[in-house]
Amino acid sequence: MAEWREQYARMQRWQGRLWLGVEHLVARDDQGLVDAFYAFAQTCYHLVDWLDNDHSQHVRRRAAEQYVESRPMLAYCGDICNGSKHAQLQAKRVEVTMRKTISSFSVEDETGESHDHVVEQPELFVRWGDGFIDADSFARQCIEEWDRFLRGERLLPPEA
Repeated sequence: MAEWREQYARMQRWQGRLWLGVEHLVARDDQGLVDAFYAFAQTCYHLVDWLDNDHSQHVRRRAAEQYVESRPMLAYCGDICNGSKHAQLQAKRVEVTMRKTISSFSVEDETGESHDHVVEQPELFVRWGDGFIDADSFARQCIEEWDRFLRGERLLPPEA
């Protein structure tokens, strides 16, 4: 039987990909970063299902759903998840925007020859409230919300 910790770890990996700018996934296609954001939101929201289906612990769907509904960022993940599933992201007012930072630097090789490099780093922002928040910060805050719940339910150790 699958344990909730599998989904929790998957959620953390998706957040890590957002933090890294998913360079290994983007492959010159910025939509890869958008896809990673939606995958994070879906994974985050569906932790409710994993908790409910893992009978090795005591948290059931009702308690997890009540918590998610009481936490605006987690509830928004539910909107994103359901909106993307039913092709209604506009109706749910899910809005993302991309910004790229371009850095250039020179590296000297072992012969002393200088080589110029340009790095283009995409960064994704999601509308939150009256403004935008970077997708990594959004994801990090969602995980912090889950951590509070899971610690309160004694499924994670207390913070050090």
